[in-house]
Amino acid sequence: MPPAIYIYEKYYFRIFSLVMAILAFAFLVYSEFIGASISVILGVLLSFSYQGVKIDQGKRQLIKYDRFLWLKIGRWEAMSTPSYVTVVRINLSSRRSVPSPMVLPEDKKGAKAYKVNLVVEGDERYISICRGSFDKMTSEALRLGKYLNIRVLDYTTHDKKWIL
Repeated sequence: MPPAIYIYEKYYFRIFSLVMAILAFAFLVYSEFIGASISVILGVLLSFSYQGVKIDQGKRQLIKYDRFLWLKIGRWEAMSTPSYVTVVRINLSSRRSVPSPMVLPEDKKGAKAYKVNLVVEGDERYISICRGSFDKMTSEALRLGKYLNIRVLDYTTHDKKWIL
């Protein structure tokens, strides 16, 4: 019997917790203990940051959330009928115009990451589930495919193939 709810959760480092630590140090230098304590509390809270996805197949609902310690930010939404799960390759480039920080690839041209998408019937076409290394994403796609009782497509090479 499959589990009641599919859960994928990953630790996510937020640079804001480092900024809070620097701010707390600045408050301590000027003997502002209240500001320092608030900064430390916020820094600790934000350092335990996770991003996750929960899918409830029985209720056909999905939630994407951010979790800080026990506090979850996100809401349940209706999910379209799932067709299949796919693992896709993403090329990461050192020429990005996005403001988010990124570790540059070793070859300075590009690197590869992999992503699991849940392809659904509806306007949204697919739901992004997670991103990471090939082995982890393949096993996660297989786990999601078994949970939803649907097929899994390996879309990482030119030879597309069903792996479940």
